[in-house]
Amino acid sequence: MTNLFRHIDYHSSLEIFNQADRTGRRLKLGDIKTSQWLQKENIKLDDIKSISQKLPDLRIFIIGEGDTEGFYIYSQKKETCLKFEAPILSVE
Repeated sequence: MTNLFRHIDYHSSLEIFNQADRTGRRLKLGDIKTSQWLQKENIKLDDIKSISQKLPDLRIFIIGEGDTEGFYIYSQKKETCLKFEAPILSVE
């Protein structure tokens, strides 16, 4: 099962992040609420190792609720943003 990241428009993502900060929806690494959210979403930080090699200034942004809820990684230098998309499990 492979975790997928979907490209998000970089400038739109900055607006999403600012709104999440203003409304208190941003989750910060190290907080228990964030750990619980990561576990619930089955996101392991080891999963982004290969991406981090391509984006040396990688940043993580987590939105815990709402329409824009999700796990985002972005690079200011490359003006790139990716959002984690849970893999779809096939039922056989």
